[in-house]
Amino acid sequence: MKALALKYRPETFDDVVEQKAIRQILQEQVATKTHKHAYLFTGGAGTGKTTCARILANEINAGKGKPIEIDAASNNGVDDVREIINDAKFKALDSEYKVYILDECHMFSTGAWNAMLKLIEEPPAKTIFIFCTTDPQKIPATILSRVQRYDFQRITYHGILNRLIYIMEEGEGRQYERAALEYIAKLAEGGMRDAITMLDKCLSFSKEVLTLKDVVEALGTVDYDTMFEILEFLLARKTALLLTKLDTVHKSGTDLKQFMKQFGWFVLDVCKYQKLGNFEYLQVPEIYEVQMKRLMEFQEGSLLEILRMVLEVNNLIKWETNAKALIEARFILHCEGVEG
Repeated sequence: MKALALKYRPETFDDVVEQKAIRQILQEQVATKTHKHAYLFTGGAGTGKTTCARILANEINAGKGKPIEIDAASNNGVDDVREIINDAKFKALDSEYKVYILDECHMFSTGAWNAMLKLIEEPPAKTIFIFCTTDPQKIPATILSRVQRYDFQRITYHGILNRLIYIMEEGEGRQYERAALEYIAKLAEGGMRDAITMLDKCLSFSKEVLTLKDVVEALGTVDYDTMFEILEFLLARKTALLLTKLDTVHKSGTDLKQFMKQFGWFVLDVCKYQKLGNFEYLQVPEIYEVQMKRLMEFQEGSLLEILRMVLEVNNLIKWETNAKALIEARFILHCEGVEG
């Protein structure tokens, strides 16, 4: 079965979620035949850089031929660029323009960029280069001054959520809890591809209706009920209950280093809720509003104290072989009022 990320990959600019200004400019260039010989598409993973590069190549050539895609992460040396230079001398056989898409171009070596510079300065006729990268600060200034740059923004939460709803309702015809899709959209942090890949995994796990519980279990995250319990035990300084719960998490097979990382994000979310009073910028789903409000009964200083403590623990356990003992020790010191 085809992966959802491939099945629902946009095929035209109109299919691309958001990036409106970029889409409009590129569409206008295609319509007026004013497209450039070299582009740089930058932005976070899953924001549509490579997809838009493919669409641009397809529209420039009116659907004929295919772009030449090169992964710079594994083809980043001078010899690799020389091969491109030699290949670019020959006209495309099945389309008007020869279009190269160079993904992860920040991985090119200094020598490779020097060789590429000459090619961009004096490109062969009917040849277009589209560089894609998540790390534009690594691109030499000499290259940046010779390409037309477009910065792709992270997809908004609502943009991702609406796309997931479309896939579930119009594409897959599957039933779902809205909270499940909301949670995936927040976890994706602006990356559409990541969101669809996570949805694909969750659908393989879910039998009928996709629930929030399915998503939590499929993605291997510690469930929020556990997070709320542990934070409440810390706030109330209930040492015995806290240690018992932590041991349960450990015995379930959960990696405690990963758990503490997730717990840190969770405590941060609780602190943000205390300041904002809503879930808009939180990963925690709104269905946990009752539990969240119960935490608000504790003093603000206590939450901030725990946030600082959790950040310190995460720094301490990075290279620790026995993370459980260190976490327990720090939790006990906090609950007993011994700070250190």
